[in-house]
Amino acid sequence: MTTAPVRISERAARAALAHFSRPECVAAELSQLGPVDLWEKLTAADPTGRLSGYAPEKELTTAELAADFVIPGDPAWPTALDGFGDARPLGVWIRGRGDLTALAAHAIAVTGRRAPSPSGVRAAQDAARALTQAGHTVASALSYGIDTAAQHGAGAPTLAVLPCGLDTCHPYNQAELLDHVTTNGGLAVSVYRPGTPTSRVTLSTTARLLAALSQALVLIEPSDDVATVPLEAAQAARSLHRPVHVLTTTDPSTNIPYTSKTGRLLTSIRAHRTTQLADIVAAVD
Repeated sequence: MTTAPVRISERAARAALAHFSRPECVAAELSQLGPVDLWEKLTAADPTGRLSGYAPEKELTTAELAADFVIPGDPAWPTALDGFGDARPLGVWIRGRGDLTALAAHAIAVTGRRAPSPSGVRAAQDAARALTQAGHTVASALSYGIDTAAQHGAGAPTLAVLPCGLDTCHPYNQAELLDHVTTNGGLAVSVYRPGTPTSRVTLSTTARLLAALSQALVLIEPSDDVATVPLEAAQAARSLHRPVHVLTTTDPSTNIPYTSKTGRLLTSIRAHRTTQLADIVAAVD
């Protein structure tokens, strides 16, 4: 008497699919078959043997030593991610002591230049503090400059959205800040399983994730040479119908000409420019 093979769990199937495929590439079949049957179909049809040599349950168990894998239907799943449609992540990895659903429900992303002026640093800290006092969660990547200043200025649990596996940090020497986020009621979030390094692709995906997890986006001192995440996050926010605010600082060297690349982008996405932090706090309430 033969024994039927043991079927893997939906969680393990989703983690395996996410490791090998982009969500939009499998969305149609996923909706028809479900993650377990789709994984089995893809494995059976794989001529390379890469999928058949992969052990989803074992890989998931190992990865969850570093971070938890949250999937649609879990209490911690933020419904804001459903706005991605076919590009909705198959799951997200989280690390920390916070509640992702609660934190994301009131999250405001604060991001911008990696080498800001002193007034930009103060603006980011003040913005984070004011948003936190108004009941919002500050979200950012852990990039240098504005992102870091916002994390430090919040004074409350925050979200850190990373372009790598949560067993490490990007940038690498921001590990202490990451630990502060995850041990003080906040969460680190990534669509990438532990062991995944940062790349141009992961940075771009993370920009969209940051926008999706936030109710609005605040840009401080963006520029033509700004890092990948801020401007791509602004574009993603607009496509997801999230408002984008630009907080202009007192340093004239950081003014954004409307004719510059960044100025044209901000105009195209209808970003709201202001010099008054109170305007932004009032707009997002």
